[in-house]
Amino acid sequence: MVNAKLGATMPGQQTTRYIYDSVTAVASQTQFDFFQTFAGKTDLQSNLTTNKLDSSESMVIKSIYLNGDITAGLTGHSNLNITVGNQVVLKDFNLAFNATNRGVSYDRLHSGFSDAQSVEIRLLTDIVIPPQVNFKATLQLAENTTLVGENLTMGFKGYGVIFSAGSTF
Repeated sequence: MVNAKLGATMPGQQTTRYIYDSVTAVASQTQFDFFQTFAGKTDLQSNLTTNKLDSSESMVIKSIYLNGDITAGLTGHSNLNITVGNQVVLKDFNLAFNATNRGVSYDRLHSGFSDAQSVEIRLLTDIVIPPQVNFKATLQLAENTTLVGENLTMGFKGYGVIFSAGSTF
């Protein structure tokens, strides 16, 4: 039933998933594009090689994690957009209220007051990444305070289905 709901056509192993991608900043960069370019990245910078899941894989995103060694932290206003296929499934989401003592943390499990460089948002509505569908995320920061070489990593946590050979081999 889970496979059918996620669009996976072949039986697979149900599991938890964590996919991530890192972007290294240039001076005064305000736009960060995640899950789009994988050339030259190590396993510590991304655990994907393409921006779509295999034909027997799918994922439900339950939370979004962002961590960076950005000098100013993630305290300024921002716009986060997540696109699956040609649909924007999360539009102009502002991380700032979870990354500082301004407002209340979205999930009340993490304190932005003590760590302005890490943000995790637990979603109330699931975002589904079906098999063989492109996905990407863009983050636009209001401040242009990034320095050359600073790193920003975005991760999606959730559950899904991965390929399982079973008894076919």
